[in-house]
Parts: sequence; structure tokens; C-alpha cells
Amino acid sequence: MKLDEIEPDSNVSEVIVRIVSKAPPRLITTRSGRKTQLTEVLVSDGTSRVILSLWGFNEGTNLSAGKVIRITNGWAKEWQGKLQLSLGREGQFEEIPDDGSIPSITELGAMMDADMTE
Repeated sequence: MKLDEIEPDSNVSEVIVRIVSKAPPRLITTRSGRKTQLTEVLVSDGTSRVILSLWGFNEGTNLSAGKVIRITNGWAKEWQGKLQLSLGREGQFEEIPDDGSIPSITELGAMMDADMTE
């Protein structure tokens, strides 16, 4: 599955992406009043770029720009007009070896720059 094939409110069985950037974690108060941490990671596979929301303390601490990860059993939703991925209860991610099948971070950056000028 590619990012540009993912529809809001759908399961994401598996997608392989490269991390473009990672925002600093933020402390969030949920609707129920519980405090948790949210880390937002911008990911791309060359077809699209999407925010991966990682909920929970210390989630994604080992992630950094350039790494390739496989997301399995994730969930897609629309938030503020943009597609967003999350892991939900069953989802997970794992770093995998970079076999060159996902464009490099330099190539992804050039693609993003080209998108902004169109």
C-alpha cells in the first residue's frame, strides 16, 4: 500500500515510509482529562506525505529523520482537512533496513519543494 492510496477512516494494513521530520513531543490533555504525550512525525513514501501521530509517553523516541519504518495495523483519519495516520490499539511500527525502495530524504525534500511551487 502507498500513502496516496489511503482513504480517511480506513485501516492501514501495511505501509513503508521514510521519516522526513519529527516534531518535539507535546503534553496533551485528552477529552477524558488524562494527560499523555503526542509526537508527530512527518513521513513520506514519494507518493504523498502524512503526519504519523504517536500517542503515549516515550513513543517514537528512537525515530529520526531519514529512517525507514514499516507501519502495520494502523488507522487513517482526517484531521483539520488532512490525512493523518495513527497506530490505534493494535498498530505498530518498526525500523527496517533501507533497501533504496523509498526515495532518500534529499529526494523527498525536493519533491516537497516542487509541490509547494505548483
